[in-house]
Amino acid sequence: MLGDRCLRCGLERPLEVAHIIEWPRCFAIAGEEIDGQKPPREWHYGEAVRHFHHLGNMLPLCSNCHTLFDGKQYPEVTEEQIRALRDAVVKKPETLLRLIEFIGEELSGRPGRCTHNVDGKRKHSHAVDVTACTWPLIWLSESYKLGTITDNPNLLIEPSGGGYHYHASLDTGTISLCSARVSDCRPGARILHRNRRARG
Repeated sequence: MLGDRCLRCGLERPLEVAHIIEWPRCFAIAGEEIDGQKPPREWHYGEAVRHFHHLGNMLPLCSNCHTLFDGKQYPEVTEEQIRALRDAVVKKPETLLRLIEFIGEELSGRPGRCTHNVDGKRKHSHAVDVTACTWPLIWLSESYKLGTITDNPNLLIEPSGGGYHYHASLDTGTISLCSARVSDCRPGARILHRNRRARG
């Protein structure tokens, strides 16, 4: 998503997924009070996983830079520096195009994503994960405000299975579900079909 080189040193070494906020902090964030109410403990794990693995918390680093970042004994690589590297790469045109493609893939439904159990067996489908689009939408809407990208921001995505589709407004960072006929919604929108090719 953020490129095929280490964001810190720029080398094409084998890459690892580095997490900006480490697991213990994500778990602590998941347990924080909301409007004076502490969430139930059984809720913490799922929410912590969501914080830990969202795109805004991950970036590609080589094993050397990853070790320098994670190792508390190496203070020369700070969280602020790593965040700055991430923030710089998400402003690049090639990254923005990959983010748009990612949104199309997520909203059209990824094949083989397990949704739930049916009669004790896993049901695999083209399940949609709208929440995975949160950070790409934040970065894309900011890029529209800055004028980094000026393409038509209105996308229409048809998931596998049909009967409904999504409207994604990249300039406002919003997604809405629509049950109208696709032909009634097409004027002015870029169409992303489930074959993941854009047109329009």
